[in-house]
Amino acid sequence: MRFRPLPRLSGLLLAFLSFAAWAAAAEDSALPRLRMRTVALTAKAEGVRVSTRIPTTLTFDAPINAQAVKLGDKASVEFLSAGDRSITLRALEELSEAVTLRVPFLNESILTAPVFKLTTASDVVDAQVLVFRDASAPELMQARLAALEARCSACEAALTAQRERGTATGPSGWIVSGQVEEGIGVQVKWLPAPLLSATTGLDVASVHRFKADAWVVLAVKVANLTGPPWRPGKAWLENPSTGRRVEARTVAMAPDVLPPNGTGLVAVEFDWKEGESGPKGEAFRLVVQEAGDGARTLGIPGVVLEDGTSTREKSGP
Repeated sequence: MRFRPLPRLSGLLLAFLSFAAWAAAAEDSALPRLRMRTVALTAKAEGVRVSTRIPTTLTFDAPINAQAVKLGDKASVEFLSAGDRSITLRALEELSEAVTLRVPFLNESILTAPVFKLTTASDVVDAQVLVFRDASAPELMQARLAALEARCSACEAALTAQRERGTATGPSGWIVSGQVEEGIGVQVKWLPAPLLSATTGLDVASVHRFKADAWVVLAVKVANLTGPPWRPGKAWLENPSTGRRVEARTVAMAPDVLPPNGTGLVAVEFDWKEGESGPKGEAFRLVVQEAGDGARTLGIPGVVLEDGTSTREKSGP
């Protein structure tokens, strides 16, 4: 059996380099999900998922006899390369049944060689399999510890996100935490947002109106173009023609503080009952005062909370 020679790299380094290259390729195409695994050899054959499009590399913690590697009869699998401690292969076609692969260690009989069962699947492929002879090998323990730490980090991040969602109270908090979208009694509409004066250092990317039976929330995407961090304080609606003013009951933003050159979502909540809170089509100016000294105030004119004609509300951000 002939193989294309591989550079003399350590098996573990070769595994990570190869896996990184194929992972990058998978991001740019409709390939199966790549998986990296660590396995300890037992008397039972180890299952390995292979693909017709992505090579699978098995890397061992001891030298192997590459020339004595054996596949089952008439197996639709090809070997791409082999090294002192690794082999790379791929399926030539989808496998209708498992293919047996025996990989003997150096100076050991093929009869005592570890056995692998190769199968194909459309959703996942074992791009890298790190094989250890001893289940108590320090390297195997380290790899499994690293995997557990990664899973713990992912669980902690998910738990933090759920805690943040759980602490959000009221419609404005629900909106900035992403818990309220169109439907379930809430109507969402995009409102035209004029550009603000550059002297404020703030820019409005969009304004969406969330309406329910007893409240309205204006969700404003804001960019902090210049100046120091910005945080909203009090907010209100004012009618320039009549002098009417409606105070906001809550103001929320994600993130809590808008850093320089950062973007965020400000949600301003009002008590508002349709047909009872003012004439249809009344235009307001939304004012969001900066917390503290109020030096940089956000002002958005032409905000209508109740349309003059019946319109269908569209989906929000």
